[in-house]
Amino acid sequence: MNDMLVTLGRWQLTVKAVRERMYGAPTSRERERWHAVWLLARGWSAAQVAEALERDAHTIGDWAEDFRQKGPTGLSFEQSGGFPVSPRP
Repeated sequence: MNDMLVTLGRWQLTVKAVRERMYGAPTSRERERWHAVWLLARGWSAAQVAEALERDAHTIGDWAEDFRQKGPTGLSFEQSGGFPVSPRP
């Protein structure tokens, strides 16, 4: 069984709910993280997701682990310096 589907069940989410969160996330960073979770839930490997999103596979793994441990709050983005990320219009 797909590990991400098990994780979604733990946090009482469906693949459809993840897709809705992906489109409704307030920042581009959070949309990207939800996109990664959505692809993982659809059976993509971390390496495939990393290639599609032009990220390092370790980054995708970190996002997945944050989601496993903290649920949806693990995908939140908090500005920690540099230029602010624009919220979604």
